[in-house]
Amino acid sequence: MKSISKVCLPAVVAAFAFAAVTAMAQPSPATKEDKAQMKSDKVELQVDKKELKTDKAKLKADKAEGKMAAESKDAEKVSKDKQSIKGEKKDIAADKPGSLQKKSDKAALKQDKKQLKADKAKLKADKASGKMAAESKDAEKVDQDRQNIKGEKKDIAADKANLKADQKK
Repeated sequence: MKSISKVCLPAVVAAFAFAAVTAMAQPSPATKEDKAQMKSDKVELQVDKKELKTDKAKLKADKAEGKMAAESKDAEKVSKDKQSIKGEKKDIAADKPGSLQKKSDKAALKQDKKQLKADKAKLKADKASGKMAAESKDAEKVDQDRQNIKGEKKDIAADKANLKADQKK
């Protein structure tokens, strides 16, 4: 019996050592899952970067064509007030000196300037209170792409941390 244990004991110890080494070399299911998730997130990051690039190009092309970006109602009022003032100034320049029309146009100009001042104040107050101005669809897409990329980068960082934690186990 002693001779069998002398022969078998080293074989059993060797078998356990081999099993332990093999088990250590095999990544755990959690590690495999973390690696797969990280790979998926990296692919998604690349997709988001490509979308950002195309959306930026579209936004740039639209601006070059002169397509108007969306504006908030307050900003639109201010813009119209400025155009009105510009038109009144042209009318005044074309009027005969001392004419009734010139007096009427000056009064209209004064009213337009007053309205511009009020609309600017409202726009400033809305911006200060955090009301979001309107954006064009292209600008919204670019912003959304940037947010997606930021999120994917956070996901990848979390995946790396999870992978590291699972490998230490």
